[in-house]
Amino acid sequence: MERKCFKKPFDPTEFIHFRNRIGKEGAEKLLKVSIQLYGKEAQEKEVLIDSTVQEKNITYPTDAKLHKRIIEKVNKIAKQEQITLRQTYTRTLKQLMIDQRFHNHPKRRKKARAALRKIKTIAGRQTRDIERQFSLD
Repeated sequence: MERKCFKKPFDPTEFIHFRNRIGKEGAEKLLKVSIQLYGKEAQEKEVLIDSTVQEKNITYPTDAKLHKRIIEKVNKIAKQEQITLRQTYTRTLKQLMIDQRFHNHPKRRKKARAALRKIKTIAGRQTRDIERQFSLD
């Protein structure tokens, strides 16, 4: 029985890693070398560039992420102003963000919604606490 060796499918992230490794200067060198190889044949009147393969660094501002930022900013302000808050919730917040991560999964939906509610409550507590501390000063 003959065994066929299948080639591993090409991973598109290899292009991204290659681009990151060679950097901008390396890409320019590759372009110069290719122009030198083909000379006049390489020069065109118009050049088509496909930018859809480039990875975009986008994250969407979900409610949980925005509430997390509120909590972190309040903690930062309290630290700068040397205000002691009742609680910073840093460890709790980390676990709650993990709990709400897969909120679309049917079996995790209930736990995720509960975690989101808790994050929102903590954000409200933190803002009220720091407002009280500022009004006392």
